[in-house]
Amino acid sequence: MKISRTPLKKTIALTALPFAAVLGLSACGEQEPEDTAFTQNQNGVEMRLTYTHVGDEVIKQTASNEINYEEAGFENKEQAQEVLDMLLAESQDIEGYEISMDYGETTATEEVVIDYEVIDVAELEGVPGFEGSNLEDADYISLDESRELLEAQGFTEVE
Repeated sequence: MKISRTPLKKTIALTALPFAAVLGLSACGEQEPEDTAFTQNQNGVEMRLTYTHVGDEVIKQTASNEINYEEAGFENKEQAQEVLDMLLAESQDIEGYEISMDYGETTATEEVVIDYEVIDVAELEGVPGFEGSNLEDADYISLDESRELLEAQGFTEVE
């Protein structure tokens, strides 16, 4: 995830008056949120990151990870649960940050949702995956910069 320090600039170009008339007052420059997803399979973890964004500004991030115990280096379900539950405990009680883990016999499914419209990103400091990220200095999370970073790390954008 890459952070942009430049404010999002909204521009609207209306080229046809009939089109503008049809839109009426309901549009008023508001863009609907869109989802952009990325996937990667690495070290026994099948990852899917979905960014909900308005233009370049990410407003929510959802991660769905399926962790194969054996491929991820765990001896069994119990060992995976012991290690992963410790990580879950470090991120509890942060408003705008939800995490859940479902343990199956051979895999665990982790779901993480970060609502950037609610969360105080400074609270993410120290949460596994966010250590040293300097999120509190950011104006917003940039989809374009996140895309570049993810692709450099081997993620593939889902069409």
